[in-house]
Formats: sequence, structure tokens, C-alpha cells
Amino acid sequence: MKKIAILTDFSDRSTNAALYALQLARHLGANILLYHTFLVPSAEPLSAQIAWPLEDDDALQKSNEKDLRLQAEQLKKVVSGWPADAFKPAITCSCSAGTATLDLDELLADKALILIVTATHHTGFTALVMGNHLRGVLDNSSLPVMIIPEHAAFTSLQKIAFPTDLSAADLEVLNSLAGLARPFHAEIMLAHISPEGDPAETPVKNFLQDVGNQIDYPNIYYRNIHQNQVKTGLQELETAVGADLLVMVHRNKGFIERLFGGSYTQKLAANPLVPLLIYPYPVPAYPVF
Repeated sequence: MKKIAILTDFSDRSTNAALYALQLARHLGANILLYHTFLVPSAEPLSAQIAWPLEDDDALQKSNEKDLRLQAEQLKKVVSGWPADAFKPAITCSCSAGTATLDLDELLADKALILIVTATHHTGFTALVMGNHLRGVLDNSSLPVMIIPEHAAFTSLQKIAFPTDLSAADLEVLNSLAGLARPFHAEIMLAHISPEGDPAETPVKNFLQDVGNQIDYPNIYYRNIHQNQVKTGLQELETAVGADLLVMVHRNKGFIERLFGGSYTQKLAANPLVPLLIYPYPVPAYPVF
């Protein structure tokens, strides 16, 4: 059975992200794993200078497990109010000491996982993304990561915006994305950001021909975004096209950093205006939604 992992730190933002993911799981026919990591003071560098009783570590573990169970019960209560014929995700929990980045291998070992969902973060966000651990998750995940804005409420997915560089690798992403769009009959808008007066007709034609031949999904269309700056083009996608979901590909070895100078990507991931789905690249295979 497919499974969606929700990274939670019990904040209001994480609670909202969990509610969003729960509705997504309902439509995708996927179960839910609530996943929480916490820092153990006795394992930190300063612990060598401070006497930290091991009993306190145990108490911290039990406290976090209790909070995790409470959040799971809140989600189960929501599910209990759904119509009788609705798919009702099973909700399980996992709690461990460490950080989301360090424990990512353990999480990704679950072959049923198709998606990781997390909330946006801000200064002071503890445990889950302390020290910008969200970036660590993005850099090390082999699964797509969906980042949910603080006040985003799930209604449906009607339009998905996917900025593409027209590469063959984006076809693999699009094939996976079509599976996500299919239960909602959502439109997928392929957007290529290029300077004004430079339509790049031949690459576009070749790419769209490949899309037609390789992607079995009818609701895909193309739009050229005329902007000299990629950053400005992405801002337009966030604000002007009415997308319910923005999709990006996070290429390792600094690809995004070279495009945006690093700062814009961090800003977009921290505070997206719409839910942001980030696919890793390269990976052996993308999930089938």
C-alpha cells in the first residue's frame, strides 16, 4: 500500500501540512506515516560539559511519542467524519532521536513511501528543521518533497504548474507528475521561461513531441513565459497563473544555486505562496502515484 510521510514538529504549520497531506492521501489511496525527530541534549557536543541524566532522555522520548500519538488521533478524528465510501488512510507514527536529515535513510528504506510532506519553516523552528534541516532533506531525499505554506487548505488540484528546461530528464518527472494529476483530472501547465524575443521554437517542438509520445495523460499544455530573469518567471508562475501546485526539480551539485544564486531557492522553499512539490534529480526512479 502506498504511503505518504508527514514530517511534523507539532507546530501549527506542521498540523496544517498534516491536514493537507491527509486530504491528498484520501484521493491518492495512500496511508499516512507521521514522522517526528527530536534532538537529545545528551548527544549534543555541549553535553560533555553538562551532566545530563539519561533518564531525561527517556522522558523526552516518551513526551514526544505522546505528542505524536495525540496528533495521530486528531487526524483519525478528521477521517472518521468522511463519507462512508471515501478511502480512509491508515495512520501510523514513528518517533526517533536525531534530525530529519540524519534519519532520512531509515525513513526512505520504507519502499511503500511515495512522497514526503513538510511545512514551511522560519527562524526558531525546532527539531525538524533546526539549522535549516529542510534544505538537508531536499538535498538528500530520493523522493519528491511537498512543502505546504502555513495557511494552505486543500480543496483539489485543478492546475499544476511545472517550469521545465525542456530536458529529457523532465519527461521522467512529468510521467510521475501525471500520476499525481490523474485522480483530480488536473491540468498540467508546462512552462518554459525564456528571454523576450527568444521562443526557442525547435527545442520546444521537439520536447512537446516527446511529451505526446511518452506521457499518457491528455491534460497537458504548454506556455512560454517571456522573462529575462528565471527568478521573475517563477514569481509569475506563483502569482499569475492560478496554480494549485508548483513543481520544481532540485538537481544536485548546485544546479539550482547556479540558476538563482542560491538565495531565491531557499526563499521559495521556506515561504512558497502555493504548495511546492520538489522532485530530486538524479534518482533511479520516480514514484508512481
